[in-house]
Amino acid sequence: MRARALGALAAAAAALAVGPACDKQGDPAGLGPWTFTRTTLAHAKKAGRCQPTELADLRKATWCFGVQPIKAGGKTAEVDLYFGGDTDDAKLIEIQLKVRGCVEEDLDKWMRERFGPPFETRAMRAYWKNSFLWAAALMPSEAGRCVVHFLPVTESSEIERIKQR
Repeated sequence: MRARALGALAAAAAALAVGPACDKQGDPAGLGPWTFTRTTLAHAKKAGRCQPTELADLRKATWCFGVQPIKAGGKTAEVDLYFGGDTDDAKLIEIQLKVRGCVEEDLDKWMRERFGPPFETRAMRAYWKNSFLWAAALMPSEAGRCVVHFLPVTESSEIERIKQR
Protein backbone atom coordinates (compact mmCIF):
# COMPACT_ATOMS: atom_id res chain seq x y z
CA MET A 1 0.00 0.00 0.00
CA ARG A 2 2.81 2.43 0.91
CA ALA A 3 4.62 1.67 -2.37
CA ARG A 4 1.42 2.46 -4.30
CA ALA A 5 1.04 5.80 -2.48
CA LEU A 6 4.66 6.70 -3.21
CA GLY A 7 4.16 5.76 -6.86
CA ALA A 8 1.13 8.06 -7.04
CA LEU A 9 3.19 10.90 -5.57
CA ALA A 10 5.96 10.31 -8.09
CA ALA A 11 3.42 10.37 -10.93
CA ALA A 12 1.99 13.63 -9.62
CA ALA A 13 5.46 15.15 -9.43
CA ALA A 14 6.17 14.11 -13.01
CA ALA A 15 2.89 15.65 -14.18
CA LEU A 16 3.75 18.91 -12.43
CA ALA A 17 7.17 19.02 -14.06
CA VAL A 18 5.61 18.65 -17.50
CA GLY A 19 3.54 21.80 -17.24
CA PRO A 20 -0.01 23.01 -16.97
CA ALA A 21 -3.01 20.73 -16.94
CA CYS A 22 -5.27 21.56 -19.87
CA ASP A 23 -8.98 21.10 -20.17
CA LYS A 24 -10.82 20.15 -23.36
CA GLN A 25 -10.68 23.72 -24.71
CA GLY A 26 -6.88 23.68 -24.61
CA ASP A 27 -6.55 26.42 -22.01
CA PRO A 28 -4.59 25.42 -18.90
CA ALA A 29 -6.99 24.79 -16.00
CA GLY A 30 -4.25 24.36 -13.37
CA LEU A 31 -0.80 22.82 -12.91
CA GLY A 32 -0.07 19.11 -13.30
CA PRO A 33 -2.61 17.07 -11.32
CA TRP A 34 -4.11 20.16 -9.65
CA THR A 35 -6.93 21.58 -11.78
CA PHE A 36 -9.81 23.92 -11.04
CA THR A 37 -12.13 21.76 -13.12
CA ARG A 38 -11.58 18.43 -11.31
CA THR A 39 -9.48 18.61 -8.11
CA THR A 40 -11.27 18.22 -4.78
CA LEU A 41 -10.06 18.28 -1.19
CA ALA A 42 -10.15 14.47 -1.13
CA HIS A 43 -7.36 14.45 -3.77
CA ALA A 44 -5.15 16.82 -1.80
CA LYS A 45 -5.55 14.93 1.49
CA LYS A 46 -3.76 12.00 -0.16
CA ALA A 47 -0.80 14.18 -1.19
CA GLY A 48 -0.13 16.42 1.81
CA ARG A 49 -1.40 17.80 5.09
CA CYS A 50 -4.58 19.88 5.29
CA GLN A 51 -6.06 22.13 7.93
CA PRO A 52 -9.06 24.45 8.18
CA THR A 53 -8.62 28.15 7.54
CA GLU A 54 -10.72 31.21 6.79
CA LEU A 55 -10.53 33.41 3.72
CA ALA A 56 -10.37 37.21 3.85
CA ASP A 57 -14.10 37.34 2.96
CA LEU A 58 -14.80 35.07 5.99
CA ARG A 59 -15.63 31.93 3.99
CA LYS A 60 -14.54 28.61 5.47
CA ALA A 61 -11.71 27.04 3.52
CA THR A 62 -9.01 24.37 3.79
CA TRP A 63 -5.30 24.93 3.29
CA CYS A 64 -3.20 21.98 2.12
CA PHE A 65 0.59 22.03 2.26
CA GLY A 66 3.49 19.62 2.18
CA VAL A 67 2.56 18.39 -1.30
CA GLN A 68 5.33 17.56 -3.76
CA PRO A 69 7.27 20.75 -4.67
CA ILE A 70 7.85 21.61 -8.32
CA LYS A 71 10.48 23.47 -10.34
CA ALA A 72 9.39 26.91 -11.50
CA GLY A 73 11.87 29.05 -13.37
CA GLY A 74 14.62 26.57 -12.49
CA LYS A 75 14.06 26.95 -8.73
CA THR A 76 12.18 24.87 -6.18
CA ALA A 77 8.63 26.03 -5.54
CA GLU A 78 6.56 24.96 -2.56
CA VAL A 79 2.96 24.22 -3.53
CA ASP A 80 0.06 25.27 -1.30
CA LEU A 81 -3.53 24.43 -2.23
CA TYR A 82 -6.68 26.13 -0.97
CA PHE A 83 -10.18 24.64 -1.14
CA GLY A 84 -13.56 26.35 -0.80
CA GLY A 85 -14.83 24.43 2.21
CA ASP A 86 -13.89 21.58 4.50
CA THR A 87 -15.68 18.58 3.00
CA ASP A 88 -13.99 16.04 0.73
CA ASP A 89 -15.91 17.36 -2.29
CA ALA A 90 -14.73 20.98 -1.75
CA LYS A 91 -13.36 22.47 -4.98
CA LEU A 92 -9.86 23.82 -5.48
CA ILE A 93 -9.89 27.64 -5.34
CA GLU A 94 -6.17 28.48 -5.34
CA ILE A 95 -2.82 27.00 -6.24
CA GLN A 96 -0.01 29.02 -4.71
CA LEU A 97 3.67 28.62 -5.55
CA LYS A 98 6.37 29.99 -3.26
CA VAL A 99 9.60 30.10 -5.28
CA ARG A 100 12.75 30.25 -3.14
CA GLY A 101 15.84 31.93 -4.55
CA CYS A 102 13.68 33.34 -7.31
CA VAL A 103 15.23 34.88 -10.41
CA GLU A 104 12.43 37.07 -11.77
CA GLU A 105 13.43 36.76 -15.43
CA ASP A 106 13.49 32.95 -15.20
CA LEU A 107 10.09 32.80 -13.50
CA ASP A 108 8.60 35.18 -16.06
CA LYS A 109 9.94 32.99 -18.89
CA TRP A 110 8.54 29.84 -17.21
CA MET A 111 5.09 31.44 -16.89
CA ARG A 112 5.12 32.67 -20.51
CA GLU A 113 6.06 29.18 -21.76
CA ARG A 114 3.04 27.70 -19.99
CA PHE A 115 0.42 30.46 -20.16
CA GLY A 116 1.52 32.78 -22.98
CA PRO A 117 2.18 36.49 -22.59
CA PRO A 118 0.67 38.25 -19.57
CA PHE A 119 -2.33 40.48 -20.22
CA GLU A 120 -0.93 43.07 -17.82
CA THR A 121 2.44 43.84 -16.26
CA ARG A 122 3.35 46.26 -13.50
CA ALA A 123 6.47 46.84 -11.47
CA MET A 124 7.33 43.51 -9.82
CA ARG A 125 4.20 41.67 -11.00
CA ALA A 126 2.46 40.23 -14.03
CA TYR A 127 -1.05 38.86 -14.63
CA TRP A 128 -2.33 36.04 -16.88
CA LYS A 129 -5.89 34.97 -17.64
CA ASN A 130 -7.66 32.38 -19.76
CA SER A 131 -11.11 30.79 -19.75
CA PHE A 132 -10.36 28.76 -16.59
CA LEU A 133 -7.81 30.60 -14.49
CA TRP A 134 -6.34 33.92 -13.46
CA ALA A 135 -2.70 34.08 -12.32
CA ALA A 136 -0.57 36.71 -10.62
CA ALA A 137 3.21 36.40 -10.34
CA LEU A 138 4.65 38.64 -7.63
CA MET A 139 8.31 38.96 -8.62
CA PRO A 140 9.65 39.25 -5.97
CA SER A 141 7.04 39.25 -3.20
CA GLU A 142 9.87 39.63 -0.70
CA ALA A 143 13.65 39.40 -0.84
CA GLY A 144 14.71 36.19 -2.60
CA ARG A 145 11.20 34.81 -2.98
CA CYS A 146 8.48 35.06 -5.62
CA VAL A 147 4.88 34.01 -5.10
CA VAL A 148 2.55 32.93 -7.89
CA HIS A 149 -1.19 32.74 -7.29
CA PHE A 150 -3.43 30.69 -9.60
CA LEU A 151 -7.19 31.03 -9.08
CA PRO A 152 -10.28 30.04 -11.05
CA VAL A 153 -11.73 33.08 -12.83
CA THR A 154 -14.85 32.73 -10.64
CA GLU A 155 -12.91 33.67 -7.46
CA SER A 156 -13.44 37.42 -7.91
CA SER A 157 -13.10 38.40 -4.23
CA GLU A 158 -9.76 36.58 -3.85
CA ILE A 159 -8.53 37.98 -7.18
CA GLU A 160 -9.33 41.52 -5.98
CA ARG A 161 -7.58 40.87 -2.66
CA ILE A 162 -4.41 39.77 -4.45
CA LYS A 163 -4.54 42.72 -6.85
CA GLN A 164 -4.72 45.14 -3.92
CA ARG A 165 -1.55 43.83 -2.25
